[in-house]
Amino acid sequence: MSDIYFNPSHPGIAYGDGELLGPGEKGQFVKLVDNDTFQVVSDAADVPVGIIYHLDKMPLLTPADTERNKVAIFLDGGVYETDNITGTISADDDLSFDPTAGNIKVAGETETVVGKALAIEGSLVKFKLAL
Repeated sequence: MSDIYFNPSHPGIAYGDGELLGPGEKGQFVKLVDNDTFQVVSDAADVPVGIIYHLDKMPLLTPADTERNKVAIFLDGGVYETDNITGTISADDDLSFDPTAGNIKVAGETETVVGKALAIEGSLVKFKLAL
C-alpha cells in the first residue's frame, strides 16, 4: 500500500495496548477479533471499533495473516483527515468502510455509519469519527 495521509486533527481516545493481526495501514478501520487483538475489517457485516493511527512494524515489511504487530487505534469520536478513501465523498455525507480495503467511503443505505464528512479539500476528507 502506498503512503497514506492520516492526520488526527482533534483526536478521540487513543488505545495503544493492542495488537494487529495480519497486515494493515494507518487510516484503515479495524474490528476486535480477540482480547486486545484487532484486524482490518474484511466483510460488510464486520463491526468496526476504531481506526488505525500507528502500527509498530518494519516500514517495508508486509506482515503475514498470522503475524501480530503493536497497534494504536483511535476510537470514541474525534476529527480526522485522510486521503485513504474509496469513491467520491462530499461534505455532510455519512461515511462507512470499504470491506475490501478497510478505508472510508460514502455509506450506503444498509451500511454501518462510521463517521460524517465535514469538509473536502482536493483528495483530503476531513471527517468526524462516529465510533
